[in-house]
Amino acid sequence: MIWILLLVLAHLFYAVVFIVDKYIISKPMPTPIVYAFWVGFLGIFVLILIPIGIIIPGLDFTMPNKSEVFWSLISGVAQIGAFLFFYKALNKGEVSRIVPFVGAMTSVFVLILSSLIIKEFLTTQQIIAFVLLVLGSFVIGFKRKHLSESNTWGLAIGAAFLFAFFWVTTKYLFLGTNFVSGLVWVRAGVAIIALTLLLSKKNRELIFSKTKEAKPKTTGFFMLSRVLNAVGSLFLYFAVFLGSSVSLTNALNGLQYVFVLIIALLLFKKIPSLKEHFGREVIFQKIIAILLICVGLGLLVI
Repeated sequence: MIWILLLVLAHLFYAVVFIVDKYIISKPMPTPIVYAFWVGFLGIFVLILIPIGIIIPGLDFTMPNKSEVFWSLISGVAQIGAFLFFYKALNKGEVSRIVPFVGAMTSVFVLILSSLIIKEFLTTQQIIAFVLLVLGSFVIGFKRKHLSESNTWGLAIGAAFLFAFFWVTTKYLFLGTNFVSGLVWVRAGVAIIALTLLLSKKNRELIFSKTKEAKPKTTGFFMLSRVLNAVGSLFLYFAVFLGSSVSLTNALNGLQYVFVLIIALLLFKKIPSLKEHFGREVIFQKIIAILLICVGLGLLVI
């Protein structure tokens, strides 16, 4: 199952991206809309994939029909909206708790939406694996006293639903075309919707002023984050294109949180903005979560 290997690599890259993102929006660039704009707009560079069809037969770019244009734009609305909710939530809480919570809820929403929109259903063994993976994601991010922070978790749930809708519509587009065409349409749709943020004068002033004020170090971290995200995204999109169940693809987000936890454990003393806490009880809780994720992953491999 090459798609599982691709997903493991993708989530390793995404884990590093989330740590870098957390550092950036916590200190040098605290405005989520600025970050959401650039993250969405820079996806337009996926257009460089179009010439690949000249080299690799079967991957040539084809122009989308009206339905595909519509769903590409809808997926763009979903992802930009998800970015805005997610970065606002991430800016208020611990990265190793917000990220797992959003990922777990995204998996639940994807399971529901994929069955309704693309008629994708799991086998009994896959359902057990899905439950273990999602449960592991919930456990690794659970903290009782934070349940009262309704605003933060409300943002996280909103982000999860929109991310789920984005992935289901992406899978829908991939079902009708080749990898390069589907990927270009999706990322172009996201970039176009990101540009609509500039229609507001307030947003324009905020985006350009904050970008101009950004220090070279911040810009460097941002570009590193985007490069790592691009590599991770290619692995993830290709796994979905190869036929990976979109529900299981998202359930495997648990691997990403394991990587986030390890990186945060290594860096939280050097980067206080990570806001991570590692007491004995927390470590035990997250070990249980990791075991659940590993068992779920094992069920997918055998």
